[in-house]
Amino acid sequence: MQRVAIIGAGISGLMCARLLSSQFEVTLFDKSRGVSGRMATRRVDEFDIAFDHGAQYFTIRSEAMQTWLDQWLESNVVARWNGNVVVLRPGMPPEQEPTVRYVANPAMNALGKHLAKGQSIETNTQISQAEKTSGGWMLSTTEDVQHGPFDLLISTVPPTQALDILGEVSPLREVLLAQEFDPCWATLVYFAEPVPISYDAAFVHENPLRWICRNNSKPGRNSEKECWVLHASGDWSNEYQERASDEITPRLLKAFTEATGCQLPEIRYATSHHWRFSAPKTPLERSFLWDETSQLGICGDWCSGARVEGALFSGYSLASQLLEQFR
Repeated sequence: MQRVAIIGAGISGLMCARLLSSQFEVTLFDKSRGVSGRMATRRVDEFDIAFDHGAQYFTIRSEAMQTWLDQWLESNVVARWNGNVVVLRPGMPPEQEPTVRYVANPAMNALGKHLAKGQSIETNTQISQAEKTSGGWMLSTTEDVQHGPFDLLISTVPPTQALDILGEVSPLREVLLAQEFDPCWATLVYFAEPVPISYDAAFVHENPLRWICRNNSKPGRNSEKECWVLHASGDWSNEYQERASDEITPRLLKAFTEATGCQLPEIRYATSHHWRFSAPKTPLERSFLWDETSQLGICGDWCSGARVEGALFSGYSLASQLLEQFR
């Protein structure tokens, strides 16, 4: 059985591994202590609260992913989110945004954990270099530990990180170099009382914020804990990306007040998190990259539309091609 290494245990890597494991011996490597990547959940044990501080929800539009969604809904890993979502523009009343949205249950990282079941995953393992040798792909960690050889290598990390790992001779280097990303500052706030507004989430215009969300309005969350996630726009996050978290939090709380026009309740906990590679400026129109000569594949959430569904479909598409090719 051929061996496959996947760098990155986010949603695209996990989806890819889930399919490939039927025909290949697959090992995933991730620098974090857990899986799911930007479908992340931050827990604060002191207050028994949690925030989906990365991906907020997902939509499904493709037939291929609809089949998977049906399975996840049936097993209650995913649930439909019926929160009241609006669009906010200065001087105008909230405008309803009726798109059907789904969330992992009971937290956004639950889908990644579900996909990870039965997989061989090396967490807390940061790959610093990948080298193609005569025997296959050899991986080196930041702790100088060697893994391999592997017959196939798949990278699902952001292009900048992939370039560092693959080095100057990567056959897909030019495509990776062309990718540019916006960062995103995310502020997480726990209030003593409910914020006095009628909606649960909003797309915000003409404001440092682009998205606000009552996290506890999602199914499976503790509805009694008034937790909000605030996402800054790409332009604002670029401007302030080198600032410290404690400088960001009060600025985005002020923007929250301006966007909603309401007095905020007492704050019991607040912090900010910086996503350096949040969204591609121009998502890759292809769902994945594959170099036959080197047996190197690339997929990720910056392919196929830069949405959660795009990440899922990217991993699914690459795995489907490899299963067909090596059948």
